[in-house]
Amino acid sequence: MKENTLTVKFWGTRGSHPTPGAQTTQFGGNTACVEVRAGKHTIILDAGTGIIPLGRDLLKRGVTEAVILFSHLHHDHTQGFPFFAPAYNPKSRLYLFGPGSSEQALEELLIRNQTPPAFPVSLREMNSTKEIHSLQETDIIVIDDNAIRLGKNATPTRPDAVIIRIMRSYAHPGGVLVYRIEWCDQAIVYATDTEGYVGTDRRLAAFAKNADLLIHDAQYSEADYRGEAGFGSKQGFGHSTPQMACELALAAGVKQLALFHHDPNYDDETVAQIDAQARNSFPAAFAACEGLEVALPAVSQEPTWEAEALLLQN
Repeated sequence: MKENTLTVKFWGTRGSHPTPGAQTTQFGGNTACVEVRAGKHTIILDAGTGIIPLGRDLLKRGVTEAVILFSHLHHDHTQGFPFFAPAYNPKSRLYLFGPGSSEQALEELLIRNQTPPAFPVSLREMNSTKEIHSLQETDIIVIDDNAIRLGKNATPTRPDAVIIRIMRSYAHPGGVLVYRIEWCDQAIVYATDTEGYVGTDRRLAAFAKNADLLIHDAQYSEADYRGEAGFGSKQGFGHSTPQMACELALAAGVKQLALFHHDPNYDDETVAQIDAQARNSFPAAFAACEGLEVALPAVSQEPTWEAEALLLQN
């Protein structure tokens, strides 16, 4: 990876629960996990089962420091963390951020998730150094060379610092955090587990304005969402359709749209059909798949964006 490139790699793209098997080999069966590499900084979005192969890859690459951002704390976004290999490496330093009503709330939930008999290894027995912080919507995270700062007034000290902004969405049961990662005049917005509104979510559109890449929930087909597939309406479940994601992308003026959080009941053929239909509404849309790597070159270079599918080596 070039240090002047913002790179996104999808390690888990499913919602609700993992779906291994022959019918999901193209788009993958692991739950939500996305790796963002901004220069030499590693940022991980959610810790579904996709974080397990990512952890093995980080160890191979010798990466010992990472920021993990939890969008919310439902199982499909946390279930991989107890199996995240770098968390057991005493040389690793992990910064964990996520929602919580108090400073200790996120840590308390992660501790409960790994308390016997639910899991045999406690959070404290994972040998890495961990800093855990609950986030408020007004917080800003700044990642510089030698420091990570959090607060309402956190400001960068270098032009190549990573700035992470936060928006709280209530369009999902219990709420969810949407993240905007900015680096060297580029921006990625991660908006999983959110349901679109009639006329689109204007608040989210403003938050995602002019982003280079928008990763947006698109779990249900239009027929499923409306209840026309015979399983009842999914309205109010807190997930979007591809059309909702495309409408948001158009309203926000983003350059690329990744459809994310695929329904576990959809096989590769179904997701491929959704992918093709979405491009009729937003030509720069694509369905995220495991192993897909999107490189956003530095702004000073020719501004072209490309996605290259890479097979996971795990």
